[in-house]
Amino acid sequence: MKTKTLGILCVLTLLFASCEVNEELCEKNHPHTSGVQFKYVWDRLPAAMKYDAADMSDDKYVNMYIIADRVINNKTYTFSFNVKSAGGEGRGHYLYPVPDPIPDPLSEGYTENANIKTFEVSAGEYKFLSMSYDRTFEEVLNPSRIITENYIITPNPLNYKDVNMKLRLGAFTAEHRTYTYEQLKDYYIDSPFSEFDGSVDSNPYTSAPEDASEEEKEAGRAKFIKIIDKPIVIDSTVIRRIGNEEVTEVDFHSTPITQNIDLYFDLKKKQTSTFQFYVSDVWCVLSGIPRVTNVGTGAIDISKTDKLIYRTKLVDPNTVPNSNSEEMIPKGWPSDKIVDNIGKYDNQAEDMVRCYANLNIPGIVENTLESDANKYVGPGVLQVVIKVQVYEKDPSDNRWGWTPHIIMGRVNLHKNIERAQLLELYNEKKDVEYWRKAQDYKSVYLAIDAVLTQSLIMGTDESPRVANWEEEQYIDVEP
Repeated sequence: MKTKTLGILCVLTLLFASCEVNEELCEKNHPHTSGVQFKYVWDRLPAAMKYDAADMSDDKYVNMYIIADRVINNKTYTFSFNVKSAGGEGRGHYLYPVPDPIPDPLSEGYTENANIKTFEVSAGEYKFLSMSYDRTFEEVLNPSRIITENYIITPNPLNYKDVNMKLRLGAFTAEHRTYTYEQLKDYYIDSPFSEFDGSVDSNPYTSAPEDASEEEKEAGRAKFIKIIDKPIVIDSTVIRRIGNEEVTEVDFHSTPITQNIDLYFDLKKKQTSTFQFYVSDVWCVLSGIPRVTNVGTGAIDISKTDKLIYRTKLVDPNTVPNSNSEEMIPKGWPSDKIVDNIGKYDNQAEDMVRCYANLNIPGIVENTLESDANKYVGPGVLQVVIKVQVYEKDPSDNRWGWTPHIIMGRVNLHKNIERAQLLELYNEKKDVEYWRKAQDYKSVYLAIDAVLTQSLIMGTDESPRVANWEEEQYIDVEP
């Protein structure tokens, strides 16, 4: 009996000694915990985004989803974190697991699962991952999906306990939320789309092979996505030692997984002394936007792409536009200002208008089809829907005034996308390569021969409803 008792004491002694040396290997019945605080430093965002991030005035980067992943004897914690709460000091709450009761290191007591500054985690070696989400996040314990306004993020770290840490954090994918044409038509109630039927989309295409079944082609058909004004920003840390002696501060220097792109092109206006018009609204359907991005690695799946619908800002054609550019739209309805029966309008050039948009997208996949029959089908095609106001006489009452007309144009952007070099083929290691964004920010001028003529605008029999435009010889107008 004495021998057996001595053996038990020796085993217990070894267990406690092991806990002192390797705290991360302790069992749950003898935990060592430590406090962790999170801080966000906004010093690695593209220039076009820095003001919004630093000022925090528009809530774009407020809500964060944080993962603490213990490398040895794997254990994963997830938190929701608000970087604006408590007068600028971030606070949050536990998502999974939720301690019961929840310790409060600051008061040496306990607290509710809200406005927590210091989070308790088991001691050990950790890698931390942070990503943004908007206020439509579905707060559930151990969420299987993070639903945001524009993305569905699928996290699977808790299902990867038997593989290495890099694969666990690399399991996160961000997928665009997609819509039907009718859904977006109802959403953009102020767009020209409301005056068209489904044929406004003259670029139907599918990622399925030519010999696929109709069901497979329909499943692979490109869908529509909304413009993204809240890009996902992420950061992952090096492995950090979290001990049980003091609170550890973890700093995040977030960068976007999408690219911030200033995209613009020109519409040339062919006016005459008897035919005067101005452009009042321009909307675009840009195809070739990759649907799925790996959050952990930045890998982009270029095999499935969708079509982005967005509205442009009409700006001064003599400037290189950015997000601060003033919109050059006509001021009012100058029907009372008539000179020689020609209406006059202000604040828009008579011979050209520049159409600008700031986009947050993974990139643009170019169209590799060279046959004329397929030139305007597939990724890398820009469709443009234009509303113009024509100064003309109303045949019913013989009075002059401004009348709206809607026209469409499209162009294959193969050469423009190739010049922009938005995507790059990255070799992570031997025999492992994937596409990813080439830079965080890019200003891209689309050189296209887009001309608005009287025959196109007035819709004569000789003019097609959709004008096919060509790419012009490239002119470098970037800053």
